[in-house]
Amino acid sequence: MIQRRNWLLFLFLLQVILLLACAPAQEKKSEPTGIEIDGVIIRNELAFPVTEVQLLVPRSGNFVACGNIMARSQCSTRFPSRDYYANKVIISWKEYGQPHSTGPFVIKIPDNVDLDRPALLEVIIFNIGQAGAKLVQ
Repeated sequence: MIQRRNWLLFLFLLQVILLLACAPAQEKKSEPTGIEIDGVIIRNELAFPVTEVQLLVPRSGNFVACGNIMARSQCSTRFPSRDYYANKVIISWKEYGQPHSTGPFVIKIPDNVDLDRPALLEVIIFNIGQAGAKLVQ
């Protein structure tokens, strides 16, 4: 009876170890970068409209979206200042119904930014199938 219990305990521990080995690694929590963001501007520099434009922060699930942005125009929004944590972002949109997306990337803080003033996040769709983002004041 004791050997059977030991065997069952061994199997149980083995399952726990295997489950822990397969669990995703915890991502280290980012620290604030020292700058706050209080709005987003999404610019369409193309000669035709884009639709379903979205800036997504996968880590938090937060996003900003604009349904339609006409050719060479923009969509913008302001919100209470939030600390910027340098988390990765993804930009997605549609051109003539065809979906496009950037891969995840981190927005760099320019050297000339005043950390004592909030910044805006500017998303730019600048070429067919290409977009980027930067911080501006």
